[in-house]
Amino acid sequence: MDTLPAYPIRSLRQAGAVLKARRAARKISQKQLGEMTGTAQSTISDIENGVVSVSLDVYLRLLEALGAELSATDRIADPGRP
Repeated sequence: MDTLPAYPIRSLRQAGAVLKARRAARKISQKQLGEMTGTAQSTISDIENGVVSVSLDVYLRLLEALGAELSATDRIADPGRP
C-alpha cells in the first residue's frame, strides 16, 4: 500500500479533508467505512465536510480503519509572521 503524505490539521474542515482523501485513496465508500467503524454514513459525510465535531475517539477509530494515525508536531511558522 502506498504511503500518503502527512498534512497539517488546524481546523475541522482540514481534518475532514484529510479523512476524505485517505478514504478515497483506499477506495472505501463512506458506507463501507461506517460499517467498519460503527459510524453512520451521514456522520462520516458531515465530518468530511467539516460541519460536525466528533469526539477524538471517533476520529481515531476512523483513522485506524483507514490505516492511519494521529500525531502531533511542532507548528511550522508561517513565512512573514514574527
